[in-house]
Amino acid sequence: MKSKNVILNTIYHITLGRNEVLGEVIEATDNGWNVRLLSSDKIVKVNNAERFIRKARTIATTGDAPVEEPEVVVETEATPKKSKTPKQPKEGMSALDAAHKVLIEISTPLNAKQITELVIERGYCPNLKGATPHATISSSVQREIAKGTGSRFYKAGKGLFGAVESE
Repeated sequence: MKSKNVILNTIYHITLGRNEVLGEVIEATDNGWNVRLLSSDKIVKVNNAERFIRKARTIATTGDAPVEEPEVVVETEATPKKSKTPKQPKEGMSALDAAHKVLIEISTPLNAKQITELVIERGYCPNLKGATPHATISSSVQREIAKGTGSRFYKAGKGLFGAVESE
């Protein structure tokens, strides 16, 4: 918009940063305009006429300021959100349970690749697939160890994991 087209006591859609707000031009200054924001009654300085996007549509005048036409809000019936239930393995046991079982049977600390090979070899977790199943086992075991007390695993050395016998 050009500066000669900005009219005092008129409500405009104005860009402030990334936002578009409604404001009433209340005063012209030497290098811009003072604008009262309708949402917060704050007075802001607008230096550039290009920030004025367009006049707000008006339907009635109350006092000395026009009132913007209200938006029509159509209410729709909210769809219920699906509850998030943890994924259960399709068959066999979880990778973490299988790793614990293998470590109990072996009773020696192993690294994640060795644990994964034994889990797959013994068929405890047939749905353990992907390019790096050992990374899945390693991160799962480390997460459980990080929980602290009550963990079924312990760190036996760099990259080595052991299992705590269940009581």
